[in-house]
Amino acid sequence: MTKHIRPDFDSRASQWDNLPRRVALAKAVVEAIVAEADPQPGMRMLDYGAGTGLVTLGLLPLVKEAIAVDSSRGMLEQLEIKAKEAGITNLQTCFIDLDSAWHLPHGIDLLVSSMTMHHVPAPAPLMARFKECLNPGAQLCIADLELEDGSFHDDATGIPHNGFAIEQMEGYFRQAGFVEVRTVLVVTVKKERDGLFQEYPVNLTIGRLG
Repeated sequence: MTKHIRPDFDSRASQWDNLPRRVALAKAVVEAIVAEADPQPGMRMLDYGAGTGLVTLGLLPLVKEAIAVDSSRGMLEQLEIKAKEAGITNLQTCFIDLDSAWHLPHGIDLLVSSMTMHHVPAPAPLMARFKECLNPGAQLCIADLELEDGSFHDDATGIPHNGFAIEQMEGYFRQAGFVEVRTVLVVTVKKERDGLFQEYPVNLTIGRLG
């Protein structure tokens, strides 16, 4: 199996939460998911690409239990430390090795993913995996960059997508069998590029498994 070239998230994990812009973005994503998907106390949630759990922990008080999935052990270790310190008992972490066979837990009512899909070489097959692990009527919420010129990341090595056009992301949803698909703007991230501030919209696309 061909190994994917990916950024080294393990080495960055311990400092990941130290960037205020990153924390603010996660908070905005949580607020958008709450507004659009209305998480309920009986739901079983999965966060794909959970990282250090900024979005996971933001939504966890609203659902029954959560599973944080990531391909970085270092990121998940940071989340586990935070969960232990907070006395959280309804959270599981799940490491997946993208270069080996892997599976997602089934029986999910709400699947969320934030700023992860632009790291996924082939989004369509992943969307099919999402569909397989969801309960009937479950919701899928994906937050990611709107299509940009490739300048968002300081180092774009190993990143296959410069965000997604709205119609492209919604197309992935519909192709996988999701209905009631819609997209809302979460926040616009501003970064200084060549002495000027450039704006990068982050959208949330929502769909329900038909």
